[in-house]
Amino acid sequence: MIGVIVATHGEFGNHLLSTLKMILGEPEKMASIALLPADSMEIFEGKMGQAVKEVDPQGTGTLVLVDMLGGTPFNVALRMAQEKPLKVVTGVNLPMLIKIASHREETDLDGFLAEIQKATRESIITSAELLKKNS
Repeated sequence: MIGVIVATHGEFGNHLLSTLKMILGEPEKMASIALLPADSMEIFEGKMGQAVKEVDPQGTGTLVLVDMLGGTPFNVALRMAQEKPLKVVTGVNLPMLIKIASHREETDLDGFLAEIQKATRESIITSAELLKKNS
């Protein structure tokens, strides 16, 4: 099973995981870490390292979902991905988390990431598009 970390600015990731638990129940090997205003890069890197150990104790691979490209959670995860079997995905949201939590038995991580990206993009729609499809 793929370990998953939701790493965000502030408590956003904690709230996403809490909502996921409400919908699907307690997910295994998933954790959230929050970058708080008082955290230095080193403190956040320590949080990330601890979370990786918790969700992937065997070191087989971890998926790190971050809130935005170029932010501290992204930068820390990307740096760690150069040394550990981590994959980083930006733009974490609830449909993405549900897809991941429901399909973490996948063995082809790169193929799984392409599926996640496609499903997440398809979940973004405007009301005008929806009404146009239905008329």
